[in-house]
Amino acid sequence: MSDTDCDNNPFRQLDKHIFPDTRNPGKKSAPGKRKQPEIAPVETDDALFLQTMQAVHPAGAASVHTPAEAELSEFEAAMRGVHPLAGKGREIPPEPVCKTAPPTVNDPLRDFLDGKFAFALQHTNEYAEGHVLGLDPITIRKLQAGQFSPEGSLDLHGLNTLQAYQHLIGFMRNAYLRSWRTVLIVSGRGLNSPHGLPVLREKVQIWLTQEPLRRVVLAFCTAQQTNGGAGALYVLLRKMRKGQGKVQWDRTPVDPDLLL
Repeated sequence: MSDTDCDNNPFRQLDKHIFPDTRNPGKKSAPGKRKQPEIAPVETDDALFLQTMQAVHPAGAASVHTPAEAELSEFEAAMRGVHPLAGKGREIPPEPVCKTAPPTVNDPLRDFLDGKFAFALQHTNEYAEGHVLGLDPITIRKLQAGQFSPEGSLDLHGLNTLQAYQHLIGFMRNAYLRSWRTVLIVSGRGLNSPHGLPVLREKVQIWLTQEPLRRVVLAFCTAQQTNGGAGALYVLLRKMRKGQGKVQWDRTPVDPDLLL
């Protein structure tokens, strides 16, 4: 490079004292020379983090908790004021549980089949009716209307109380064993009885609702006029079923006139 080229170099005209000495950073500038501005040192990541946290939580503020510490603090706050029970858990008797018995459901027809009987009775001077509780009302109305033709009949006219009962038991037993469903019992209206009282008519109604006949009778009612009217009864018998218990035909109803 020639001297002419050096003279034409624009960088030679600059004052080198205005630039920092990169080869010796700690060297002080000569007196009278311009002092260069100081460059702030580059702060590290740790220093920046500490400054940020001091700005968020200044001195005297609450300290930062980890998630585990925060959860423990919430648990302690929730359990504040809770005291442990005295003794062990198994030693504390449990509270009694009140159990109410289920309501009893009555099934009259089931009771009848099991030997438990309850009759609904209706009685006037000219009409009598009795049937097992729970019996189908349609069946009762058909019996009242005479729609069940009697398969046999028994006439008790002219018999005393004991004779009438013995005839009735023999007849009903035969009808039951032969699986008859409807029979006709003629007791009379008692017009020729002492004092004109229908003694046999009332006794037959009582006997049909007591042992042993109550085990084979489902219903009875006053017959239609063509079959005797108020002096006769339609009797609906239970169908004989094996295994449902034997009828004790030797049992006697509660009637002082039947005592020997």
